[in-house]
Amino acid sequence: MSIDAWGFLTVFFAGVALRQTELKLSKRHSRQLELVKQKESAHTSGVDDAEQTIISVESLVFGAHLERLSEMLLVFLLGGMLAFQFWNWQTVGLALFLFLVARPLSVYITLAGTATTWKLRSMIGWFGVRGIGSIYYLMYAIVHGLDQAQAEQLTQFVLVVVTLSIILHGTSVKPIMEKFWRRK
Repeated sequence: MSIDAWGFLTVFFAGVALRQTELKLSKRHSRQLELVKQKESAHTSGVDDAEQTIISVESLVFGAHLERLSEMLLVFLLGGMLAFQFWNWQTVGLALFLFLVARPLSVYITLAGTATTWKLRSMIGWFGVRGIGSIYYLMYAIVHGLDQAQAEQLTQFVLVVVTLSIILHGTSVKPIMEKFWRRK
């Protein structure tokens, strides 16, 4: 049975719900650890609380591993879809424009009037919202009647932008975050 729902929104909200559950579990985990330590110091058995804590932690770890495996699979599939001819000045220029001008400018405009520091705005502008969502939007446009020539050109743009994002943002995240936290 079809209810004409938007799959992307369903997955997005499922992700938000899972994150909220993860946060609740991690708070409960820290409280349970405190209770277990208190019981151990009072020489009473805390086996039930400890078992519940281990199950919660293991489910969170499993979810994190599943997420990483999914990311690796998507990156592998993305690499398989790339063709050498996709890499030209037009596609790379668009990617650089998006990374260096459009996204940072939109972040600065959006956060204008807030108490967000310029360092944090710059970091958000560099990393921004990124990911595989671009491919979803591309597929949505293709399925809903995008001309074949336009679909091919947009596919080239999206694949190159996502690939460059993985490379540039993936390699810069650790040094930038270390520098950011060191200054704080």
